[in-house]
Amino acid sequence: MRAGKRLWAVLVCAGALGAALAAAAQTESDETPTGLSIVWHVAGRRLEPGVTASTLNAYSPDGRYVAILDSLRVRVLDAKTGKAARDFRLDPSSVSPFSLAISSHATVALGLMGNVEVFAAGADPVRYWCVGSCGALAAVAFSPDERYLAYQGTRGLPEWRNGLGGVISVVDLARGVPVDLEAVASIPQVTFSSDGRSFYAMSVTEIDDRDTFGVRVWSTADWRLTRSLAGSKRTLRRVAPLAGVPYAGVTMNEGNIEAHDLATDRLLWSVPLVPPEADGGGAASANLDLVEIAPNGRFVLSYEAPTAYDATGRAKGTLVIRNAADGSVEALYDAPRVSDVTIAPDSATFVYSTATGRTYTAVARVPL
Repeated sequence: MRAGKRLWAVLVCAGALGAALAAAAQTESDETPTGLSIVWHVAGRRLEPGVTASTLNAYSPDGRYVAILDSLRVRVLDAKTGKAARDFRLDPSSVSPFSLAISSHATVALGLMGNVEVFAAGADPVRYWCVGSCGALAAVAFSPDERYLAYQGTRGLPEWRNGLGGVISVVDLARGVPVDLEAVASIPQVTFSSDGRSFYAMSVTEIDDRDTFGVRVWSTADWRLTRSLAGSKRTLRRVAPLAGVPYAGVTMNEGNIEAHDLATDRLLWSVPLVPPEADGGGAASANLDLVEIAPNGRFVLSYEAPTAYDATGRAKGTLVIRNAADGSVEALYDAPRVSDVTIAPDSATFVYSTATGRTYTAVARVPL
């Protein structure tokens, strides 16, 4: 073979191999959804077929940072650029955290079983315990001024009736002094107002032998209970202001996503979940995997996915942005299995993490 032909053959083979490798890489990695305006994204891990990840993410109260917890690794990134601010690993013997929060100065808090661990830059971790048998701390939040850290465990009425759980802990980080507030939560949620003057949390109460999902509000000035609202008899996934309603809850009901006025249980709207792509032409049903209410109360962000994923775990669901007034779809994006979604404090962006294949976390713009 002449040298020229040999070189040409080598180039052809190299080109074919490169194309094959590129195709394989494209198959193995999950690309960001078509049409979604991505601010930045970072790679996670490559998972074997059938294996799923459990990633948590959070915005700081001022929206400056995004924290990502993935397989006992915590990364803190600039929310606008994706530039790394902190990167550290947890003790390999640690139990995987149930919740994550980050302050405006990049201090990280992890909700664990019965305690929360705080990681400030340049300092040893500090652990704070909750009172009684509070279970998994599935909700944790910093106040905007970083003075307080609040956390709530997952305890429902059966435990409450037996004298277990039912306390929210709020720690004054400057003094290390905890304040214990009475509230029960089967689906925890702790939130400080944007000005830091109020603090509210989910609370399950018992009325006429029925479980009622409500909210309790305290003043952070003296921790006086300012409101205790016993609301919907439905299991509400998220409670926040929505379309002018001070306390609205979002839930799933018989294939629909619904919003209810918490105070009166009045149905605000009910619309079908986005059906997943049917495999082989058969009917497929959707599940409300994740849902968040925007801080500005203008939209609801959800991840709606097949009720049964395929054997590889790579079946795609849909990221859906719905109008707060009537639940109508404003935008939707097909996405591989998503493990967490969080909306920025200014409601202009959101962050989500995938859980299968070549995982990644992305910050995306809200198209509203």
